[in-house]
Amino acid sequence: MAREGASVRILLAVLEYLPALGGSTRLVQTLAEGAVAQGHEVTVLTQAEPGTPDREVIGGVTVERLAMRRFAGLRIPRGYLSRLRHESADVFHLHGNRIWCADYYFPFARSFPWPQVISPFGFYHYWMRRGLVRSLYYRRYLPGRLRAFQAYIALTTPERDQVVGWGYPADRVRVIPPGIDLAEFSTVRNDAAAVRASWGLPNPHVAVFVGGLYDNKRVDRCVRAIARTRGEWGLVVIGKDVPGTPYDRLHCEALARELSASVRFLGPQPRASVLGALGAADAFVQGSSFEGFGIALLEAMASGLPFVAFDAGGARDLATSGAGFVVGSEPEMADRLGELLARRDEMRKAGQTAARDHSASRMVEKILETYRSVGPR
Repeated sequence: MAREGASVRILLAVLEYLPALGGSTRLVQTLAEGAVAQGHEVTVLTQAEPGTPDREVIGGVTVERLAMRRFAGLRIPRGYLSRLRHESADVFHLHGNRIWCADYYFPFARSFPWPQVISPFGFYHYWMRRGLVRSLYYRRYLPGRLRAFQAYIALTTPERDQVVGWGYPADRVRVIPPGIDLAEFSTVRNDAAAVRASWGLPNPHVAVFVGGLYDNKRVDRCVRAIARTRGEWGLVVIGKDVPGTPYDRLHCEALARELSASVRFLGPQPRASVLGALGAADAFVQGSSFEGFGIALLEAMASGLPFVAFDAGGARDLATSGAGFVVGSEPEMADRLGELLARRDEMRKAGQTAARDHSASRMVEKILETYRSVGPR
């Protein structure tokens, strides 16, 4: 690896990149653009999105996209390994697990000359798709493959503990939580009343959820909790639908009608609209049964929005700041929503103060330090 201050050629592999949205995409974008701002050369290798070119530069980052073949529900990248073998990099940073960019790389990881870092973002499939094959994958296959990587970046302490429990060397693990662009939340917005009016909710208080309607997000929990407030709270749901589970938009809309809960499903929204919603709501809610971290909680805190979340990802660590509550049931979520009304000011201040420790620049610097530490192979 190059010495501190020298330009480094960084190659990042990730499932999706812009214009795709999502927590992992935003994290990699923050890292990539932050490294470019410090004078480093960054290339992102990702999957093709409809209507996107094979190669383009976004925010100073070179984005290369691979066409995907789909077979039996699997994404098969075309020319992935050959593309990697033609790349020149001082460090390779792989993001994710149980996805194409990881699983097609693992068997050949030791054949590449560059220092390697991995950020698996937790173990979604281990917790959400239980079964013998996945248990063997995570407990037997994955630990051996991970040893090819000189450093492992965990988002939370529980993730670190889990991978160490599977046999990965503890001294190679760094816990680096996600970082956010605090400047996005420093602008005073005076359109909160207009935003709330656009939702058309009759309730005196409104909670917001931001994230896709994936099965791990459990938006149904939020709907049931809102219904238990008996009209005191309404709910706005922002994010793409992922049809085919009992927790998708179709099922959650039906549940809201059944329980007479005031809920608006807005679908995916531009970034400006997401920030506007965070600035206009009274609380952020998250019903997730699994999160790699839950970067939306950080964004809520930076917006001065108290949160109520089930115990997943970074929720418990973030709640210690006084910015939110961690709950274990829907009735408890409803009760905590009522409780935070009397504590909004102190929770808002606590969240904004704690969010400063999660700046994008701090995250980028810690990851760059990790790159420098792994050295040449």
